[in-house]
Amino acid sequence: MAKITYIKDGENSKSQLIIDSVQVDSSDYGIDSKIHAIQWNGSKGEIEYNDGTPNKEITDISSFDLETKHATEKKAIEDAEAQAILDRTYAEKRAGEYPSIANQLDDLYHNGIDGWKTTIKAVKDKYPK
Repeated sequence: MAKITYIKDGENSKSQLIIDSVQVDSSDYGIDSKIHAIQWNGSKGEIEYNDGTPNKEITDISSFDLETKHATEKKAIEDAEAQAILDRTYAEKRAGEYPSIANQLDDLYHNGIDGWKTTIKAVKDKYPK
């Protein structure tokens, strides 16, 4: 099992989660606000409190589910980044195929709004959102 360190830096600051010596992000993971830190060495650990409660030794960290929560959060971030790339990609492709503004104005003059809409719709249909 991984070595895990969770540190809540303060009431208004972000938390740190370190898994196997790598800081992975800064979510609070729904950890009780009375907990300042959780340290896990792979088989046992300790909870440190910020309210005067004595530190508590633990032999099971599964109730905190930090690895799963991190994996879920990381996947959501990766999915959002991938979608942003797809969104940018279709927009960039459209931008490259639209006629120049001068040509669009010329199209409007010669073919009217309906002709211009047909030209633009062809590009939008080729690269849908």
